This record gives sequence, structure tokens and C-alpha cells, in this order.
Amino acid sequence: MSIRYKFLLILSVSQILLLVALTTSFAYLLQAVKNIPQTQRAEDLSRNFQRELEFKEEKLKLLLNEITSNPTTNSILRRGISNRNVLMSELKFFQSLMSKYDLSIFEIGDKRGIVQFRAHRPKDFGDSKVNQPMIQKALQGETFASIENGHSGLGFRLASPLFDNATILIGQVVDDEFTKTISRDKRTHLAIYQNTNLKTIGSDLMRAIIKEEPDLLENNRRFHYKDKPYYIVKIPYTGKENTIPDLNFTVMIDENEVETKTFQIWTFFVIAAFLLFGIIFLISFVFSRDMVEAIKVLTFAMNDLENWKPNLLPTHRSDEIGQMGRVFVGMKEELSHHQNHLEEMVARRTLELNISLAEIRELKEKQDGDYFLTSLLIKPLGGIFSKSETVRISILERQKKEFSFRNRKSEIGGDLTLADSIFLMDKKYTVFLNADAMGKSIQGAGGALVMGTVFKSILTRTQKLKYIQDRHPERWLKECFQEIHNVFISFDGHMLISAIMGLVDEETGTLYYINAEHPWPVLYRDETAQFINPGNSLRKIGFTEMSGEEVVIEVFAMTPGDVIIIGSDGRDDILLSGLDEKRVINDDENMFLHHVNEGEGKLNEILNSIQNLGELTDDLSMMRISFQEELSNNESGTYHQDEFLRRLGEGILSFRDGLYENAIISLELALESEPHDAYCLRELSKLYLKTKNYDKAIDLAETYLNQNPHDTEFLFYIAFAYKQRRNFGFACDFSERLRLRDPNNFKNLMLLCEILMHMKNVKKSEVILDQMEEMSPNNPKVSKLRYFWKKMSLSVTS
Repeated sequence: MSIRYKFLLILSVSQILLLVALTTSFAYLLQAVKNIPQTQRAEDLSRNFQRELEFKEEKLKLLLNEITSNPTTNSILRRGISNRNVLMSELKFFQSLMSKYDLSIFEIGDKRGIVQFRAHRPKDFGDSKVNQPMIQKALQGETFASIENGHSGLGFRLASPLFDNATILIGQVVDDEFTKTISRDKRTHLAIYQNTNLKTIGSDLMRAIIKEEPDLLENNRRFHYKDKPYYIVKIPYTGKENTIPDLNFTVMIDENEVETKTFQIWTFFVIAAFLLFGIIFLISFVFSRDMVEAIKVLTFAMNDLENWKPNLLPTHRSDEIGQMGRVFVGMKEELSHHQNHLEEMVARRTLELNISLAEIRELKEKQDGDYFLTSLLIKPLGGIFSKSETVRISILERQKKEFSFRNRKSEIGGDLTLADSIFLMDKKYTVFLNADAMGKSIQGAGGALVMGTVFKSILTRTQKLKYIQDRHPERWLKECFQEIHNVFISFDGHMLISAIMGLVDEETGTLYYINAEHPWPVLYRDETAQFINPGNSLRKIGFTEMSGEEVVIEVFAMTPGDVIIIGSDGRDDILLSGLDEKRVINDDENMFLHHVNEGEGKLNEILNSIQNLGELTDDLSMMRISFQEELSNNESGTYHQDEFLRRLGEGILSFRDGLYENAIISLELALESEPHDAYCLRELSKLYLKTKNYDKAIDLAETYLNQNPHDTEFLFYIAFAYKQRRNFGFACDFSERLRLRDPNNFKNLMLLCEILMHMKNVKKSEVILDQMEEMSPNNPKVSKLRYFWKKMSLSVTS
């Protein structure tokens, strides 16, 4: 299809759509315009009815006044109120009055609302109308009129008080003749309904329609009857209050003249629309011919570059086609220039590309050299340097960036894994570190290099200096973390690193560690993997808004055969879908538990399980720590000696009965049978505390803690015992260990504050007091401590 036909087709379709929209809008507006005057005529008719009723009301009031003012009538009514026979004797008189005044209703009631006399139905009397609103108002002294249903059909009635002790009711029937007088236009017909019941009708035509086709009035707004159009409007009656409910007017209007006018308007609209459409189409055809001819010339020139003539192109035009012609001429000249100098340009560009390629190769050689040097510097900082008979370490590293330098393949990244051995408090510990520096390749490697250098320096000092070895593992870990953090703080947040660093007690298997926003460690026990302390971690090392005092030491008791798996976040960042437009990265950290289970806690098998799921997208490093893995569960110590169990049972019963001395004797005898039983050591130490035998309590507590250093709660008891013995240095040491494990232990904070105040440590005790006041603002014990602290600080400064 040519462009001319496409242009005309688009224009025609748009004009047709516009014509349809205009026709629809015009039809809607025309219908609305037709409805408005018709509805107005119906409303005018209903208002005429209401005005007629108001006129009837005034007429009835005048008639009533004339009747009651007449001396003869007045006398008869006064006598008849108390004697119905008087009224009956004058029945013909009252009937003549009704005929004279065109009344269809005339009745008298007493002060109780009971009908005494009806002139229009003399035999019907004695019924009560006290519940009718009209009679109620008349009994209250008011004159009231309304439309009501009666024996004679729809009627307009007026009720009024009569001589202060009776009522009089007169009215006229609202019949078909009355309704006919409402509409003076032969094209307008009226009927009055209550709900669906016809009350009165003022049109023979409507009566014929109701008789022949009643559904036309009920279900249609417009209809044709005997080839004539009609319009129906239903208007509710809104006249007098207390009128019978649901009264409405049904107005039928002859629309023969309206339809004639409507047809004339539509005829004019159709003729005008077709005429306008033809004019627009003709103008479009003329203009499209000019554009199409110019485009044909351009198309010919493009198809035949050799034989085109510049003077035939529409370059003189000022519109877009002229602009296209000028661009084409310039493009043709440029192509001719390129054709004449193509070989020269290719040779020059090839030379430039060769020079650029040589520069890139030289830069890559230097970069790979930098990578290789950095990898050589990092290599001795990581690895396994520990030797232990109970704790075994294995590591696995896969750095994301791989490179080749002088035919030597290597890799570089930000992950660092290290294990070594140190002694603390004459006990041997395996130290481990798994770290992941922020950034890729050389940036991450820089962070790993700094981390490895500082950590290695701390390990070397600890292995050589005795005074550093005289620290508990919690304090050593805290100081190690703070030293590393202070180094990274100097980079002002440009070098961050996540890490897990910790110690393993080679004798008891107790694990101490700090998690600095590193993935959670995993415990593999009984062929099931689970996270250890999920959710607990510090911010990354080097985070400028962290001081290092927020350190929390996590403690976990490993049992023989336990395996701990630690890994960087490369273990979770797996590419599940390789499509560039829909890259899907794993975001479920629980997936690693599945890999550990599938790999049975072995690093290579775990890596295979991860790679079966998807592609690694980050550096990956993992460390495996096992404790007495070669032992079976049956080799763990169990006590079955009868004497031990008997003594232990006696001690427990005595303790429950409050017989502490007997309990101590029984537990001491039990401890002679099993000197290393943890339960006996723990409970006997607590009994010595209760009996204030602090020396024995301390001896047993230290023995117990050497075997069970993971028991965080028991640190409080030994700290309390040392405080009572006024050995504040040891008391502070154990209380600080507990604080490092559980910083918000309020009971321990109270004890530590008292110890520091005994040691005259004003600054640190104030820090502990501030923390307790923040935790419990109105605590009386804290207020008391604050009082003693103020006295102590004054004595120290003076």
C-alpha cells in the first residue's frame, strides 16, 4: 500500500471515529433537550393540581364559615351535638345544603372523636375517628385539610372544631371530572395513582390504553400507541402533610410535534456531517498529492544513487521533506568522499587500533603484576597454623577474580581465612578468623591485606608476651576487635570488613566468637545443620558510628563430634538465572543449611552442592571447625556408681528441705566419688555461698568454670564470692566477663558498679550507673547507688 493510500486511510478512519463520537454526543444532548420541556410540562400539571386543591380548601373554609354563621344552621348544630335525633330530624335540610354547596361529605363528631351524624350516609355513625390526624387537629382547635381515601373514593376533606366541644368534617370528591379540569391542553393527559392503584383519571385516551395495553404506562418512558408517540412522566405528590401516602401523578404527553422537529434536526445534522467530511477529504487528497510526489522523488534518488539529479530533489521546500532532501544531498557528498579515501582511512584506523591494543596489553600486564604482588603479600597472612589434638581446622577459598601473570595463574579477592594457636590463662586456644573485605578484586584485597597484617601482629604479640596471655578469652577477644576496628576507622569509612573472629578452648570445646555483620555460623550435629545465635551481630569493622564498646561475646559449648561451618556471604549470593534481563540472585540464607546437610559438613561437598544450584557471584571462603570428631557419643563420661548417686540424692533432698549443712556433707561425699562431676561442683559451690563460706565456694567455682567455661550465669556467683572476700580485682574480672557476654544483665551491672566503687574507679562506675538508670529510671537501688557514688567521687577528688 502506497503512502498516499495510507495517509488517506488514516484520515478517513479518524474522520469516521470523530463522526461517530459527534453523533453519539448529539443524540444524547438531543434526548436530554427533549426530556427537559416535557418533564417541565408534567411538573406544571402537578402544580396546577395542587393549586386547584388549595382553591378547594379556601372554598371549603368559606362554605364552612357560611354554614356555621347561618342562624338556622347554627341553632340546629348546637342542639344536635348533644341530641342526635335533632340532627336526624333535619336530614333533608343538611342534604339540601350539600347539594347547594356541591359537597359529597358532611359529618358531625363529638369531643371524643366519635361520629354522631353523617348526612351523606345517615345510617353509618358511632365509629371513632380519634386516631385520624385531621380529627386530632380539629379536637385541638385547628382547621386542617388533606386528601384522603373514603367510601366515595379519593376526596378532599376539611376538618374544623365546632363550638369547642365537637368537630365538623366536610369535603368534595376528587373524581375524573375534577381531574379533567386540571389539564387544559389536549396533548397532556393526567391520571392519579396510589402505588399501582388508579384513583382518578382525566383522559379517555389513557383509560383506553390502561384497558388495552396497561404495560405501556408501567414499563416505558416513551412508546407509540396507534402510530402516535407519547412521553410518560411520574411525579410524586408533595402537597399537604398527613395526606394518604404514595400518591403520584402519571402524566402522558403527546410528542407528535416533537418527533417531527427531531427528524428535521437529524436530517440537517446528517447532511452537514457528510458535506464537512467530503470537504476535509478533498483538501487532504490535494495536500497529500504534493507530499507524495516529493517523497517519490527522494525514493527514486535513494534507489539509484548513480543517476539521480540534484536539481530534481525538493531541497527548496521549507518543510520536513525539504530538510530530508538537503540532508540526502549532504550524505551523498560525504559518501563520495569516503569512497575516494576509503583505503587511506582504513589504514589510519587500523594503526590507531593497534596502538590502543598495545597500550591496553601493557596496562593489563601492569595490572596483573599488581594483582600478583598483592596475592603474594596476602598469601602468608592466611592459612592454618594451629596444631591441636582435639580441634581440627580446614578451610576452602574461591576468590572471584582470576588472572594470569607470566604463565602463572592465581586469584585475588577480599576474603581472608586464618587459624592459629595461643595460650590464655595457661590454657591453649585455637584462634580463627573468617573475614570479607568490602569491594571487588584489588579493593577487597587491600582490606584483606590490612586485616591479615593487624590480626597476625596481635597473634604474634600474644604468643610472645606473657602479660597479654594473662587475660580471659572474652577480654582478649574484645581488645583484639577494638584494635582492628581502630585501624579501619582511620580509613574514614572507605574500607569496611565483615568478619567472625573467635577462640576454641581445646580442652572443653567452648567456642567464644564475635560476629561483625558476617553470615551466621552453622552447627552441624547429629547430621543436622542449624544456625548458632541467628540475628546477633555487630556492624561491620570500620563503621565510623561504632566505637567498639558495643562488643558482645557469643559463647557456645561444643560437644564431641560437633562441626562448626563459617563462611562469607559468597555462600548465599548464587546466580540462579543467567539471563541478563532477568538476573535472579538467591536471597534465602536458609539455603546454606541445605548445602551443609547435603555435603555432610565437608567443605568440598558443600561447594559442589552450591555450584549445582547456580553460579558463584562473589568471593567465597569457608572454614570448618570440629571438636573431638573421632570420639563417639558412647565415650563421653557417664556416672553409674551407686554410692555417688545415693549421696547425690541425699544432698538434693536436704537442699530442698533447707538443711544446707546436711546437703553440703552429702554433696562433698558424692564429690569424693566423682571429683569432676559438674553438677556437684556447681551446686556445692552455691551452697557454700549461701552459708557464706566464700573461700570454699571460690575454689569449687573455679574448678567448675575450668571444666564448663560456657556457663555464663555462674560467672555472677564467683564474682559475688570474690567481692565478699574483698578481692575486688578478681571480682571485677569475672563480672566484666559476664558483661561482655550479656551486656544488659541488670543484676550483674549492679554488682559490677559496687565493685568499681570499692576500687574507687569513678569514671567507669559512672558509665555503669548511667546505663542502669537508662534501663530502669526509677529503680530505688540504682538511686541509692547514685547517692553513694556521689559521696565516693567527692572523697576521691578531695
